[in-house]
Amino acid sequence: MRIIPLLLFILLLCTQPVLAEEDIHPSSDTLPPTIKILGGIESKQGDWPWMTAILRSTVTNMYQAQFCAGVLIDKNWVLTAAHCVEDESTSTINVAVGVFDLNTFSGGRISVSSIRIHPDYDTNNIQNDIALLQLSSPSSQQIISLFSGKSTENVPPSLLGRMLTAMGWGEADSNTGLYFPEKLRQVNLPVVDNRFCDYPLPFTSSQLCAGYTTGKDACRGDSGGPVVHQIDGVWVHTGLVSYGVSCDKSDGWYGVYTRTSAFVDFIKQYVPNAQFTSAGSTPEGTKTALSWLQLLLLSN
Repeated sequence: MRIIPLLLFILLLCTQPVLAEEDIHPSSDTLPPTIKILGGIESKQGDWPWMTAILRSTVTNMYQAQFCAGVLIDKNWVLTAAHCVEDESTSTINVAVGVFDLNTFSGGRISVSSIRIHPDYDTNNIQNDIALLQLSSPSSQQIISLFSGKSTENVPPSLLGRMLTAMGWGEADSNTGLYFPEKLRQVNLPVVDNRFCDYPLPFTSSQLCAGYTTGKDACRGDSGGPVVHQIDGVWVHTGLVSYGVSCDKSDGWYGVYTRTSAFVDFIKQYVPNAQFTSAGSTPEGTKTALSWLQLLLLSN
């Protein structure tokens, strides 16, 4: 069966924008002075210590080497998107953890000893788009906890209506057009109903639909990077950048993100020490203690 050219064009268009690209960063000399990332802002150094840049091992300049992002979830493990590393080997990539400025980072690179892509990753439909990178040496940076779908605050597992924060070094916009920033940037994006991600590609419960129709989005180079939300008083990883249509400020499309809570078992299989949110309840002993205290008070 032949696919008509128009449908093929739409399918290709849908998988273009935030997928990893080879050596995407141009020379830093071409950067415009005015910074405006798709409606977002520049992060502050030290705010996101678990943020990880995924780099081409053969490219010395870190700014030009960065092509995807991830997060540190254990001293020896980084979480990222499967599409970032599906064609890579341990010899072609390395990572830098705790990066803010790609041009001034002095923390060094860490090589990768193994790549664990989700066994059900579907490269054609971009589903189960999640992978783990095992580091050859431990990182001393702070790790990020993961949203399991449960919390002491009883945050709804769907996260519908919640405001998430996405971050990365992907393509941004300024007064003079699109460019790649040296410094980490972030943007707030609301989780919307799944029906708004009405792509030709199938959308499943293991994905999040988030963003706006205009002005704010993730873009090329942000792939694998986190969307985070404050739950139980701390920032937790709730999803990662997967795909969208384009990064145009008026494209009318929402972004698709891999939902963290759908992959708890996959992560625990390789990273048993990863930290997850958990449901909380009042300890049974608390009520008993209060009851005895009340009896003592009454007896007096």
